[in-house]
Amino acid sequence: MKSSIPILLLVLLSGTWLPSAVRAGDAADKAAALPQGSVSLAEAFALVLERHPSLQIYEFDRRAAEARVLSALERPNPELETEIEDVLGSGDFRGFDSAVYNVGVSQLIELGGKRRLRGEMARYRVSETELSYEAQKRAVLAETAVRFVDVLETQRAEADARATEDIAKEALDNVSRQQDEGRASSLDVAQSEIAVEEAKVALENARLQGELARQRLASLWNEEATFDSAQGELLPPAAAAPMLEDLKLACEEHPRLRLAEAELSTARSGLELEVAKRTPDVTAGLAFRHDSPSDDGALVLAVSVPLPLWNRNEGGIAEAEAVRDRQAASVGLARRELEMAVVSAYAELRAARAEYASVTGKLIQAAESAYDSTLEGHRLGRFTYLELLEARRELVSLRARKTTALGKYHRARVTLESLTGRDLSEINS
Repeated sequence: MKSSIPILLLVLLSGTWLPSAVRAGDAADKAAALPQGSVSLAEAFALVLERHPSLQIYEFDRRAAEARVLSALERPNPELETEIEDVLGSGDFRGFDSAVYNVGVSQLIELGGKRRLRGEMARYRVSETELSYEAQKRAVLAETAVRFVDVLETQRAEADARATEDIAKEALDNVSRQQDEGRASSLDVAQSEIAVEEAKVALENARLQGELARQRLASLWNEEATFDSAQGELLPPAAAAPMLEDLKLACEEHPRLRLAEAELSTARSGLELEVAKRTPDVTAGLAFRHDSPSDDGALVLAVSVPLPLWNRNEGGIAEAEAVRDRQAASVGLARRELEMAVVSAYAELRAARAEYASVTGKLIQAAESAYDSTLEGHRLGRFTYLELLEARRELVSLRARKTTALGKYHRARVTLESLTGRDLSEINS
């Protein structure tokens, strides 16, 4: 079955990117089963989203951030105050007979919008947590797709190695028949046997590389590889690539950039809060006063306001301004880093596509034709075994280059679609 890896990756990276069976909210109700036999990219994504360690912690971070919003919006508690005056002295003030009792409450009244600004900052922190999760999720899904491509590439490389072994065995049979007919030497047979052994070693190496690629994929969901193959195959590169400037513009919605912008908004609110702290808060109090000697009572009203003579929070404001400027610079840095990542992946995409076009254009067809002609000529005694060996090596080399170019192309495409959040075919060429 053929599958387009980048298009499926795009579906999973879009705003409504998950089917209900693998949404994070449904993970507790329906756990993704470990794949047996073969694994699809959708199954790999479901397992990673459910089990990847870096994604599991974000639910706790979100809950903590939402709890901080509640804390930020809470008003200061009132204070109960009790005073006893004119006691334990001398003369008329001996004992408690002359005591004056004050019992009251006081309340801090915040001015300057401090409570609103604290809540605003806490809400921005919630947005930061969500965007941080989105950025990490996109990175994890992209890494999953890249490792899935690695598995498909090793499967293709193993198939090429198996074909090479068949070619080597066919050449050995041909040389052995020629030796029986007196047209080939024992040296030719020995070289053919060596070529078969080399092909077997190459095939075993390809199998081991496949096992490693499958284990690297399975490690993303913290398990051993329970599958023996990946569904799909590496499709040929698209005929045309989008313009680089269009790709740069498309990465403006990347969660990493949006996270930097959210952190800038938080820093701006933090600066507003520090400026608001210059406005003194008022503490208002109400108490009941009882005078023991006269047995009279009265109300006591109290208001206190700090005088901002020495501390006008210049240090806090200066620090908040520095944090704001730093975050503003971080937005530009995030944008430049994303653009550079796009430029790098775009160069790799074009280079891999050019390599694939070069190999599959005339080179591999010419190599296959040359090998067939050399093999037939060798059967008829027109070519030596060394000439046959050279033709085979050239064909094997070109097949390996074709597979490597396909792997590089699809890895670069996955990276670009992860950075832009869009299918490359939908971006204007």
